[in-house]
Amino acid sequence: MNSVSAHPALVAKAPIRAWRIVCGAFLHFAVPVYVVTVAVATLFTAPAGAPFGDLAQLALGYSGWFLAGYAALALAATVVTAALEPLVGLRRHRDAIDPRRAANVSRMRVTHALAEARSLPGADLRRLVDVLAQSRWDHDDERYQALSRDLAQVVHAMVVANDTASNESRTDILALATRSLQRIDDTVNGLAAERSRLNHGDARAVARYVENRYGPSDFSGS
Repeated sequence: MNSVSAHPALVAKAPIRAWRIVCGAFLHFAVPVYVVTVAVATLFTAPAGAPFGDLAQLALGYSGWFLAGYAALALAATVVTAALEPLVGLRRHRDAIDPRRAANVSRMRVTHALAEARSLPGADLRRLVDVLAQSRWDHDDERYQALSRDLAQVVHAMVVANDTASNESRTDILALATRSLQRIDDTVNGLAAERSRLNHGDARAVARYVENRYGPSDFSGS
């Protein structure tokens, strides 16, 4: 029994299909693209001093070619997107339904990020790296997985910046890295405290269930 499961489930809206977005984009930009394309083609190909009637007739001819080509391009792009979307979606779905893989990737991210962070100088920074290495990361939890991504990004950015920094800016970079790791450590502690409260609540709920079902006992065996 988990206290988290007691909350009402949130029903997420189905994502918009990619082919619909592509088709909608072509429809949305059809008019401005038509106006610009036909106007440019007409002005560049019309004879000098051509009357307005000739320009209109020339533009009308280009309109037919434009509409046919634009419709063909829109149809081809939509069909290709619709054909490729299941392949991309299948890979995402496979990754989403494999929690062990996501947890392992998150675990490796933290290990590599902390190893990279040890290349940065500073006593406070080294202390935070040691604390984060000893923290209880629940990599099965998506929140910890997101946190591991943030940790990897910030550490890599700070290491790259430190390698290319001047002596004057290096102090500021190390201060930024220290503050960032401190925030991540605070977040890890907050998540751990929340998990502890939830587990404590589960234990109380189970204890109340047992007591209500079987009645109080002094465990004397009588």
